[in-house]
Amino acid sequence: MPADLKSLLSGLPQTHVQEASRLGLALKPGMDTESWSKLVAGLAQVAGRLSRDRDTVTAWLGDLLAYGGGKYRGQITEYAMAAGLDPGTLRIAKLVCSRIPVLSRLNTLSWTHHCEVGKAFKAPAEIKSWLSLAEREGLSVRELRKRIRQHLAGPTSPDSGPAAASNVAPFALFRELRAVCRFVENHAEVWQEWSPETCELALSELQPIVGFIEEMKTRTAGRRNLPMAG
Repeated sequence: MPADLKSLLSGLPQTHVQEASRLGLALKPGMDTESWSKLVAGLAQVAGRLSRDRDTVTAWLGDLLAYGGGKYRGQITEYAMAAGLDPGTLRIAKLVCSRIPVLSRLNTLSWTHHCEVGKAFKAPAEIKSWLSLAEREGLSVRELRKRIRQHLAGPTSPDSGPAAASNVAPFALFRELRAVCRFVENHAEVWQEWSPETCELALSELQPIVGFIEEMKTRTAGRRNLPMAG
């Protein structure tokens, strides 16, 4: 472990830390709310002064938040600012750590590898399978992300001849939409905690999708309203 992280770890209450590694922080059971609050706030403040090993600090904070459950509600933005992180990054770290226990993480992979898998899947068996795949095939983060997106999008439509070429764009769009839907479903823990301001920003960023949905509703409603042939 790098010297900076060893120094950071030595400043944490050892009575609550069971094990620390590059990919996470295992905490002892039975920590009370006050001790937890002091621990996560202290780590966030110290982390804000570090210029290196940001992934490890993010993983540690994610484990603390996952351990705390709902204790951090309303404070995650404060912790993120103290640590010099984006609140969204810390929310994702909490999600990933809640899905992938420290002992299930693979030292041969990066924290970002674990984030890609933890964001996309909930089931432990799927998570284990994808981490093993990334390790076995030596996938880069980019390659792993591509494979996951292809998997979430589902099988492509078989080529049925010359007419299939004109359907490439629609099928590609369907695949992307399916992937986005599954991604949103798997991130419910994150977006359900958004503030009204964040929701407003999200709606403005997603305006093309909102417009697309409204157009689809209009078209299907128009079809339902067509007179029946007598």
